[in-house]
Amino acid sequence: MAKMRWGEEGPKDDEAARRRLIDSAEKCFKRYGVAKTTVEDVATQANVSRATVYRYFEGRDELVLGVLLREAGRFVKRLRKHIDLQPTFSDAIIEGAVFTLENVRGDANLGMLFAPETVSLTTRVEGAPEALFDISLEIMLPIFELGNKEGELREGIDLVDASEWMMRVIISLLVVEVPSERNAEELRIFLRNFLLPALVATPPAPVLPGGRARAQVGAG
Repeated sequence: MAKMRWGEEGPKDDEAARRRLIDSAEKCFKRYGVAKTTVEDVATQANVSRATVYRYFEGRDELVLGVLLREAGRFVKRLRKHIDLQPTFSDAIIEGAVFTLENVRGDANLGMLFAPETVSLTTRVEGAPEALFDISLEIMLPIFELGNKEGELREGIDLVDASEWMMRVIISLLVVEVPSERNAEELRIFLRNFLLPALVATPPAPVLPGGRARAQVGAG
């Protein structure tokens, strides 16, 4: 039986080989699902032997991490551009969160990795929690540093802890299913009412679903 050799044109170097295998893993995840994809599936898709896959990746979990990091890197660039357009610290927090939730769910690859039936596997992969934390720091730390410098961040908050907490909030909102999905405006109100008060120096008045500010208890 002839050995499998990458098809008609092999990769030029190890980095190209890893990219080719990540491409193949991504296709298999879409076809079979992340949990059901095997190293054999990826090898067949790439037209190589399993031994070749194991030369570059320790196993299926490391391929999951490869797809996750690549897609997250692409997403971070889009998110940064969106956040840079926001006029205030509060807007950067709210609009950054809304953009993340809507675009991760709508992205074919990130949505697949963070689907409720998949995320427990994705976040258990060795290196994934650390990678997600590093990505959160990369995005959120500059925002919190600016908010702290301008006195808009609530006093006494550790910036690294705040970045980690934001990551945990976003992942929870992504994967925990609720009886009825919020549209973008309802999500903004939800985040304004419950996320901002934990972070900003001067919390906004709560807003009712219809957009009206709720009177504060004890207000005249």
